[in-house]
Amino acid sequence: MNGSSLGVSVVMKKSFRSHVLASCAIGAALAVGMASAAAAQPSAPTYKFNIPSEDLSTALRTLARTAGQQIVFDNALVRGKTGPELSGVYTADEGLARLLAGSGLSVKRTAAGVVYVVPPSQAQAETSSGPAEAAATPLAEVIVNATKRPEAVRRISGSVSALTGDQLETIGANSLSDYIAFAPGVVFNANIPGESGVAIRGVSTTTTVDEGQSASGYFINDVPLSDPYIAVGIPDIDAFDVDNISVLRGPQGTLYGSSSLGGAINYQAAKPNLNQYQAETQGTVDGVDHGGTGGSGKVMVNLPIVSDTLAVRGVYVYRDDAGFIDNIGDGVANSNTTLVRGGRVEVAWTPTSNTRINYMFLDQSETSADAGYEEPGTAGSYRKSTVIPEPDSYTTLLHSLRLDQDLGFATLTAMATYHDKTSDTVADVTADYARLFPGASPILINDTAYSRGETFEVRLASPSGQKIDYIVGAMYDNTKEKFSNAYEGNNIAQVIENTYAGSFGAGIGAKSAPGNVFFSGSTPFNAQEAAVFGEVTYHLSDEWKITLGGRAFDMKSQSQQLESGFFELLLSGNLSSATAGNEHQSGFTPKASITWTPNSNIMAYFLVSEGYRLGGPNTNPSLPGSPIPRSYGSDSLVNYESGVRTNWFGNRLQLDLTAYYIDWKNIQLNIGAPDNLAYTTNAGEAHNYGLEGTATWRIARGLTFQTNLTSLTAQLAGDFPQGFGVPPVASGTTLPGASKWQVSNILNYQWFDGPLQPSFVITNRYISKAPGSFPGDGGVEQGGYDLVGARLTLHLKTASVTAFVDNIGDSKGVTEGTDFRGVEEYIVRPRTVGITFDYRM
Repeated sequence: MNGSSLGVSVVMKKSFRSHVLASCAIGAALAVGMASAAAAQPSAPTYKFNIPSEDLSTALRTLARTAGQQIVFDNALVRGKTGPELSGVYTADEGLARLLAGSGLSVKRTAAGVVYVVPPSQAQAETSSGPAEAAATPLAEVIVNATKRPEAVRRISGSVSALTGDQLETIGANSLSDYIAFAPGVVFNANIPGESGVAIRGVSTTTTVDEGQSASGYFINDVPLSDPYIAVGIPDIDAFDVDNISVLRGPQGTLYGSSSLGGAINYQAAKPNLNQYQAETQGTVDGVDHGGTGGSGKVMVNLPIVSDTLAVRGVYVYRDDAGFIDNIGDGVANSNTTLVRGGRVEVAWTPTSNTRINYMFLDQSETSADAGYEEPGTAGSYRKSTVIPEPDSYTTLLHSLRLDQDLGFATLTAMATYHDKTSDTVADVTADYARLFPGASPILINDTAYSRGETFEVRLASPSGQKIDYIVGAMYDNTKEKFSNAYEGNNIAQVIENTYAGSFGAGIGAKSAPGNVFFSGSTPFNAQEAAVFGEVTYHLSDEWKITLGGRAFDMKSQSQQLESGFFELLLSGNLSSATAGNEHQSGFTPKASITWTPNSNIMAYFLVSEGYRLGGPNTNPSLPGSPIPRSYGSDSLVNYESGVRTNWFGNRLQLDLTAYYIDWKNIQLNIGAPDNLAYTTNAGEAHNYGLEGTATWRIARGLTFQTNLTSLTAQLAGDFPQGFGVPPVASGTTLPGASKWQVSNILNYQWFDGPLQPSFVITNRYISKAPGSFPGDGGVEQGGYDLVGARLTLHLKTASVTAFVDNIGDSKGVTEGTDFRGVEEYIVRPRTVGITFDYRM
């Protein structure tokens, strides 16, 4: 079947970047040791190949993945050609020569090590410095695992964007806020690091982390990072040493399950290289306008323990993000500093040519010294005022074991994962409870939570390129979550005694606020989810294929609510309460698509897919006058989508356009009760529709331009309830955070013939204004900002230095805000200037 006109496998590059902060001396010593180890490695490693006689395009991609070699070729050159069987141990060059024998094609290699398959006439030309030749270089095709099998991203019958490790490095990406907006249709609602969520195609009724499962799924190497109930933090994995990050827009219920209602984000970490020693260090120092200075140190080491059989890859990140919000209440300048620490270790073992076993350990923490919102109406610009700081801490721990076994007729993949996340946050509510507890200060809420469990998945995937392609599997997840909060205040028991003994009797302070905690709540939650899923693609001809898929799921949950203290006494008339509940949900989510590929330069498809999100219990008590339901059910949506992918001028220009319509029903909505408590229920309907366009153009040698444009309309399709005694939100109201327009641009130029081969990158991101919440929910308007950044890099053989400026115009915009306690706004990071040093081997 004809596909895109370009084929390439993008794999891990040699790297070891230099850390220039406090660990410079250690890095230098490591570099000496690594240089000695690298010198001992063979210059031309060998690989075990087991490639059957098949179409040359598939064979070349298999060789590229096996040997970790980037190979670029035009499908028009290899169409109709069959590669010979390649079985045995060879170097990458030897294997490539055998595959191309008798094909009439040749190989040329650039100075950067990229291999091009070309006609013999082009192979005879100079390849490393000829401007005319390089100008004709096609755009690389990115291979991702978005469909849980290696596949070219622009051949997928759906909306998938991918940023490769090279592209992430080019734009200087660290966290989600640095790169996620370069995917069309995606909004990042940045607030507290670890609690900042992603909304895809406007599928969200809140811009904050609220009660209920997330509408967007987060994964690393196909391992879920989301929770079945309230999110215990949203992991923001550092982008250092990842192979690619895929953004799947639209519901992904078939392959990814719940918590992918609007879409999914999948990190693909760089895998251990079984044959090459690799190392990379990176160090950054930067300063923020209106704020302080920060920096980071990162290191990666890849060690082949047994050549071609066993390797270990380790990554460590230490990133200190400078603060820029002054807390005038406690007198701390630049109070919202954030420290990101941790990394991962991956082990790859191939006991046979058909067996690969991978183990991944990941441990990352994000700790903010103070919540970084500003209070412009009361404290002023870039300022807040709380009696005490409001620190937040989030941790993510994973142990994942994966088996990939080639059975000949299919590949068996089995995964087992243990996941553990924790959060600990503090909120200063002194001003909120001043009237209730006169003279008490400070008054705070300490929230702690954890999510722990095991996820298992097994699946079979047929070899690609068959008349019938399929992937079928089953999964099981058992997760326990627990949320605990304590409302406490300085000498609060005595304040309660002095103020309320006349109403509740002597001794009420000690009874209702033991240890000066006037309210404590605990919500244990346990969910078990099982599912079977599958997708089957039938190739009607070289031009047409149809895909049918579905997922059948069954979920059970058990929950408790334990509450006590003076606040509970005021609400219910009792000092304590306890409730319990059970939920059982099951369903089926279908998917169907038809794809037309008339030639290697055009691909068009139509897709219908469904996604779902699990229901759960309400944690607040049902009081007289506000009958809060004990639980809420699943919501689901259907996505109708049509897209076209085109290549122009020998694949130097790629133009993609996608149109979609989403019908979202039974929406999970968080609303308020008369006693100022909130709960979740199912109500209402919304319709989201829009256009997403992407253009990537290799303008000339070393000069590439990429742009994304999104137009989105996301509105209620009927009146939406807001709670008891509150007028409903009118039909036609825009969903929170659903900006009408988004634009992102990347212009990248590298002067290959200049001294130090300088490269220059300009980035731009624009997002139009949108409501931060529904009217009456206490939100502020967000968006409406335009960010421009620039980077200049000078390259040496094994090192580089980059000077950068982010947010050049020092634009100010709101990424998330509320006005529950007065206006609190999280804003974009001000102008940031810095320098990064790299060293690699």
